[in-house]
Amino acid sequence: MTQMIAEGLFRTEGERTVLIGSRRGAGAPVKFPAEADFLLDGDGELEKIDLSSHGTLYTFTTQEFIPPLPYKGSRSPEAFARYTVGYVELPEGLLVEGLVVGAAPEELQIGQPMVTTTTIFQTADGESLLTYAFTPA
Repeated sequence: MTQMIAEGLFRTEGERTVLIGSRRGAGAPVKFPAEADFLLDGDGELEKIDLSSHGTLYTFTTQEFIPPLPYKGSRSPEAFARYTVGYVELPEGLLVEGLVVGAAPEELQIGQPMVTTTTIFQTADGESLLTYAFTPA
């Protein structure tokens, strides 16, 4: 099984990808990624919550060149492939940034329905990591 890019960021349930957020009690703002328990300052209990697996594409762009450090992917111009990054607005009121997969940039429209999914991120040293992404619904 491919290693996850970070523990506690998301989980998969069959075909469904669930992002994990948090809040400090009912009525508190929801955050993603979830706050770590050790960051609590005695101001309420931290509640981990499953975020909606659907949302709306708020905006997007393409990455046409190798990003500066601390980018963990290949720094080789021959190995680099452009990719799409977007912000998806979830019903919880969050804007979540992530890779957009499953559609070419010219097929995307701001306001279109999106769902969470996963994709593989290849590091510069060849390690494959599973990360969350968004795809058109």
